[in-house]
Amino acid sequence: MSIFIEGGAPMMGTVSISGSVNSTTKLIVASMFSNEDVILNNVPRVQSVEADIELIESVGGKAEWVGSNTLSLNGSQINTYEIPLEVGRKYRTASLLAGVLLFRFGKASIPKYIPVNGINRPINRLISTWKTLGFNVTEDENYIFLSNDGSAVGTNINFKTLSHIATDNAILSSVFLSGETIISNASQDYEIDDLINFLNLMGSSIEKPEAGKINIKGTGIFKSTSFEVCSDKLEIATFAALAVITKGNITIKNVKRDLVLQFVNFLNKIGARFEFSENELRVWRHEEDLIPQKLETSPSPGFITDWQPLAVLILTQANGESIVHDTVYVNKFGYCVDLNRMGAKIDVVKPSEVGLVPVVSDDSYDMEKEGEPFTVARIIGPSKLKAERLSIENFSYGPVLVLAALCAEGKSEIIGMEVISKYFEDFVPKLISLGAKIWEQ
Repeated sequence: MSIFIEGGAPMMGTVSISGSVNSTTKLIVASMFSNEDVILNNVPRVQSVEADIELIESVGGKAEWVGSNTLSLNGSQINTYEIPLEVGRKYRTASLLAGVLLFRFGKASIPKYIPVNGINRPINRLISTWKTLGFNVTEDENYIFLSNDGSAVGTNINFKTLSHIATDNAILSSVFLSGETIISNASQDYEIDDLINFLNLMGSSIEKPEAGKINIKGTGIFKSTSFEVCSDKLEIATFAALAVITKGNITIKNVKRDLVLQFVNFLNKIGARFEFSENELRVWRHEEDLIPQKLETSPSPGFITDWQPLAVLILTQANGESIVHDTVYVNKFGYCVDLNRMGAKIDVVKPSEVGLVPVVSDDSYDMEKEGEPFTVARIIGPSKLKAERLSIENFSYGPVLVLAALCAEGKSEIIGMEVISKYFEDFVPKLISLGAKIWEQ
């Protein structure tokens, strides 16, 4: 789908944030432990969630929309331990279903994920977790095979690096086991709390005695409950960034302060204006100069890598040199090529070139073999952005290109808006409600 955007106008008004896609995915999977109806509220009605529904339905799980954003789920009819190859290989989250299948059948066959756009998400930590818990793990060209001969019990799991999907997997693979599982160096993503709170409402016994530690006592109880999905923290940050770069004034509803505290701290440091009220965040900017920054991304509770493109875009409008160091992934600056075509001044360099120590949290990257990665954006601002023809191929880059077009002078054409629509509910209508000039042609 191709759309056109006339940029250069301040975005003004009020916008409501939808539920988190990342949280919804793990909650849909967790609901499959129960033989009773489970109700999820504030579920984003997007293609990504429909894919999660397809996944659980492929093994017999039931899902029904009972309201515009309310989903009723039930796992009582799950009838196979083997996820169909043609379904499971499409979704990285298929691995999360392993725990449910092991709980119900004592075995699971999980298709190997085929990466899209060359972006691989290794599952080495997932396999390590399954083995640590005592499951038998084998594999062939297409599948990972798991089984429990009775020796799988709660144990200690200590992650070398933070990973939200590894933590999700550890919780979902141990919540039904006898004994106690203690997860150390666990992800502190807010969506992990959603999963823990949800499972506890279903009858589990999960505690967080301290930051980065999760204690799980297997109960085997999974009863009916009702739960509200937390708001999407990337969507919140996206509309906050939109207010800053367009010199607008946007009130963002359905916001919990803890979700975006680090992003708001960043806004404070650059000189943007904001205020919190109950479940709302208002962000605005007039003609004041933005202050350049040195910013480092890190897993939650730090400044997460998903916000990094938004920060880089904002800093193209700051007065001076800024540095953004991504310590999580090595492939997150691809969008800078497009921003430079629009008039930004961004160099993607190695950390040592700007006096920084290279760090990569993704343990699939071997720095000794592959060399020092290009994980720093050096930005000189302010830059006056101009309209361009842009193509969205990756969701992680998509929102920032739309925001850049709204900031730029002139008419931009954007191809691939459907990529954003897979994860952001009603993104274009929300932008239009704030004054954006967007149309198809």
